[in-house]
Amino acid sequence: MTCEVVLARRPQGALQASDLRLQAQSLPACGEGEIRLAIRYLSIDPFTRIFLDEQALGGAMQGLPLGSVLPGAAVGEVVESRADGFSPGDMVEGRFGWREAIVTGTDGVRRLDPALGSPRAALGILGLPGTTAYTGMITVAGIQAGETAIISSAAGAVGLTAGQIAKIRGARAVGIAGGPEKCAMVLDHGFDACVDYKAPGFEQALVDACPGGAQVYFDNVGGQVAMAAYAALGRGGRVALCGLLSLYQGEGGEAGDLGRFMRLIMSRGLRIQAYGTVQICPPEALPDLSRWMKDGAIHIPETVVDGLAAAPQAFADMLTGSAQGKLILKLP
Repeated sequence: MTCEVVLARRPQGALQASDLRLQAQSLPACGEGEIRLAIRYLSIDPFTRIFLDEQALGGAMQGLPLGSVLPGAAVGEVVESRADGFSPGDMVEGRFGWREAIVTGTDGVRRLDPALGSPRAALGILGLPGTTAYTGMITVAGIQAGETAIISSAAGAVGLTAGQIAKIRGARAVGIAGGPEKCAMVLDHGFDACVDYKAPGFEQALVDACPGGAQVYFDNVGGQVAMAAYAALGRGGRVALCGLLSLYQGEGGEAGDLGRFMRLIMSRGLRIQAYGTVQICPPEALPDLSRWMKDGAIHIPETVVDGLAAAPQAFADMLTGSAQGKLILKLP
């Protein structure tokens, strides 16, 4: 038997922990070409929220069916293998979902190289947050030495990594975060400036932090924060649209926002490129990220929560902005 977290009901606005529930599930026998895993670490990511609505991604795809296991990346230990190339004791990473154990095939399963870093790092700098930041900042935005990059949700795992990559490339990094504590943490990680979007005069403060206009905006949130960032870009600015955190909880923009949004794009001549699962991460990403991590050039704090039973409340709290850095669930 294993325990798993499933979608109990559709969230109405902000996610409540009671929208999710734990259930016991029996595991099938390990078949030919399959491995049985004990999950050791589970990644809790804001992006998971959009799959809980009936229509995900603005109606572009069906949401997660009720009663389904929440999707997510995890690190597991192989406890039984009937698949070539995998042995008991191997640590692997994949989209195993929110559960304690699983029997699965090996498609999409990545065997972890201990030379690159610890297994837990496969959910942070050496996992989706790291490769997302690398792809957006280098492949999509093409950040260059001497430029200025604005990074929203800068206190999160992706934002922190993106800003530190900008610094490695010789650029200036300006973060956006909510509250003095988060802004202080962002500055402690090497950013040149951090602007509190909750403070009065946020828009002007962001413009003031980017003299002459920024060249890159790494967008994690969309909404009003993005509006302020677009206004702080110089002519010909580039935008890597990574996420829309402001929309994940069912929040909508005002009717006039679209007109202002389009006018800003036109007046600034902006090039905006959204990316996600369709964007191929370059092969040099993991070696680069591993080297920067070992050199101390990139570090992201972790918030570690123990036990699968804590996952629903931890997820709900994260979506209100309570967590800093990378939120990871540790399983016994």
